[in-house]
Amino acid sequence: MKLQKVFAEINLKALSHNLQIVRKKTGNKHILAVVKADAYGHGSVAVSKHLIENGVSMLGVAFTREGIALRESGIRSPILIFFDRDNADACIEYNLTPVIYDLPSAKKIHTAAKKLNMVMPVHIKVDTGMGRVGMVPDRAVHDILKISRLGNIKPEGIMSHFSDADLQDKDFANTQQDIFNTLIAALKKDGITFRFIHMANSAAVLTMPDAHFNMVRPGIMLYGYGCCEKEKLRPVMTLKSKIQRVRL
Repeated sequence: MKLQKVFAEINLKALSHNLQIVRKKTGNKHILAVVKADAYGHGSVAVSKHLIENGVSMLGVAFTREGIALRESGIRSPILIFFDRDNADACIEYNLTPVIYDLPSAKKIHTAAKKLNMVMPVHIKVDTGMGRVGMVPDRAVHDILKISRLGNIKPEGIMSHFSDADLQDKDFANTQQDIFNTLIAALKKDGITFRFIHMANSAAVLTMPDAHFNMVRPGIMLYGYGCCEKEKLRPVMTLKSKIQRVRL
C-alpha cells in the first residue's frame, strides 16, 4: 500500500499576528524572539527572517551551531546563544552574543577577544529558581563586578528565567522576580547597569507585566501556543495529508 505524504504548512501571517499580541502586551519593549530547535520545528531561517522584517530586536537560540546556521543564511541581526558557554572563538567569528553564567567563562571570552583587540558583548544569566544554569544570586554581585572589570567584555544584558510562570499560582514566580529585582538594584548601587534586562518568557509576557523590564523573550507563544486562553494566538503550523480511505 502506498503511504500518503504528510507535510507541514507554515502560516507566516499567523506568526505576525502572534507577534502583534506580544507588542500589545508589552508596548515598546525590545523583543528577543526565541527561534531555538529550528524555531520549534517551524523552520528557523524563514521564521527568523520574517520576525526581523517585522521589527524584533534580537534572536535567541540554544546552541552555537544554530546561530552559525542563521548567519550562513544571511541573517545579520543580533543573535543570543543561551548555552555553549565555551564558544568564544565561534561567537567572535560569527558575531554571536554568548550568555555566560560564571567567572571562568567570562575570562575565556575576555582572553579570546583581547587577542583580536575587540570588545565582546555578553549577557549574564542568574538562576533565581529555575535550577538549570545561572549564577547563584548570593554570589552574583561579587562575580558580575569582577566581570565588569574585564576590559574586553561588555556585559550588555542581564537575564533570568521563570520556572513556572504558566501556573495560575504566581507565588514562586513572584519570588523569582523579587530576587532578580534585588540583584539589579544592588548592581546599580555599584554603578553596573545593562542595556537589556530580560526575564519574561511566553507565559510571563502574557500574565506578568511587571516582569517585562525593557526586553521580553517570547518563544512558544510566537508559534500559537500559550497559557492564557483569552489571548487569541493562532497556530503557525498545520499538518496536512491526503485522506486514504473513509469508512462509514
